[in-house]
Amino acid sequence: MKTEDCTIAIGEGVATVKRRGTRGTTVANILGTVEADGIEVICLDRLVHGIFEDNLDGWCVGGAVTTLLSRPIGPRRPASR
Repeated sequence: MKTEDCTIAIGEGVATVKRRGTRGTTVANILGTVEADGIEVICLDRLVHGIFEDNLDGWCVGGAVTTLLSRPIGPRRPASR
């Protein structure tokens, strides 16, 4: 899946993932956040990414049991197309 086919919204205690072409959204609770060395990391309570996905909506994603979202702290750059 291309990164522009998905949007991630971070709210108060939850992260919402909406994929283009689907009706539903995936909602995950935020277990915690860490900011260190210019990187912010958000730990979710479930997997919201697929096995071959490593980048969604500007976030690096990873994890085997839960999803870890990470990206540099600062203004977000527009996606290159």
